[in-house]
Amino acid sequence: DRVLVAVPPAADRSSGGIYLPSSMQKQPGYGTVVALGDGKLPGGDDHVFQCKPGEHLLFTSYAVGRVKLKKEGKENEELLMMREGDVIGIMPSPTPDFSHVPQMRPLHNTVLLRMAPQPKPESSVFIVGGQRELPMCGHVVRIAPGSLKDGKRTPPKNIVMEDFVMMMGGGTEIRTGADSWNVVDSGYICGKMPFASAREITDLEPFDDWMVMKMEEPPETTKSGLLLNTRLAGQTTLAVVEKAGPGITDPVTGELKPIEFAVGDRVMFNHENIKIYEGPEDIKYLLLRQRDVVCKVA
Repeated sequence: DRVLVAVPPAADRSSGGIYLPSSMQKQPGYGTVVALGDGKLPGGDDHVFQCKPGEHLLFTSYAVGRVKLKKEGKENEELLMMREGDVIGIMPSPTPDFSHVPQMRPLHNTVLLRMAPQPKPESSVFIVGGQRELPMCGHVVRIAPGSLKDGKRTPPKNIVMEDFVMMMGGGTEIRTGADSWNVVDSGYICGKMPFASAREITDLEPFDDWMVMKMEEPPETTKSGLLLNTRLAGQTTLAVVEKAGPGITDPVTGELKPIEFAVGDRVMFNHENIKIYEGPEDIKYLLLRQRDVVCKVA
């Protein structure tokens, strides 16, 4: 599944105005496909490539196991060997221009989003960690072909062109001046918002096993009156299910496994690495997947 890519000299930004993070300046995140591997994977499986020699790629700067090569006598020409899974998308030009981003073809199970801007400080929709912030949302611009099964690619489910969706991290940001884009795996898209939505977390229509929950403050004492210190009181947290997705699809059978929790259920979860949103009247909300729940509380 290896791809050999010729990359141009490093620069702070591409000639078309796409800003390159400092981590990418020594290894620009774009280049042209020179050759492809034989597609043979360990275990005897075959990899079917989505890119072709001569096509122009954007690729992640965090590729694991990437190999840098040099052509003898051509010190300014650099070659990179990487997995096709590290390719963000296929561009229509060898030098990416901001106007080309909407035409980029994402690969695998990814989705290209044009991100909605964050509000100005005076906005009062959400407060996150002491600063006002809206959920990360964007309009679907392009959808990748999806996974290959039985000789046919199936696009990511739930994702529809022009939908306004919410993502929970895991994407690759592309900044083009005032605009911000993101190529994100469909598994990190947790639901969609209504059109013309104010991006209230309670407006979200969850996908798969995502759930919108209203938090309950952890107790400061036990039932017998013993005082809990802050660390012990915050180890687990309670929340009430406000909205729930339909469930997840079994990757083998293709059957839907309904979500185990219903609206109104009270559950316990570990609060670590959970992002909290403060809505109207200082009510705290969060997004969880079914696998993040510790137990149901009577």
